[in-house]
Amino acid sequence: MKLFHKTSALSFYMIHSGFLAFKTRVKEELDAAGGGNLDDLLDDDSLHAYYRNGDSPDYVAASLWNPAIEED
Repeated sequence: MKLFHKTSALSFYMIHSGFLAFKTRVKEELDAAGGGNLDDLLDDDSLHAYYRNGDSPDYVAASLWNPAIEED
């Protein structure tokens, strides 16, 4: 029998607020630009700050990865 875990209030808010759609869109933008894995670049709390500011997923992806600054 599978145990059910109670969803925390913050998780419930993030799921239903549109944050997951925002995170998915940022991941898609990074993938399209070849910018790496979002989970390696930024944690959910920091990404949520961008979301609350109303920044676009395109802006967030561009600010996280810039090919001109890429290390050798």
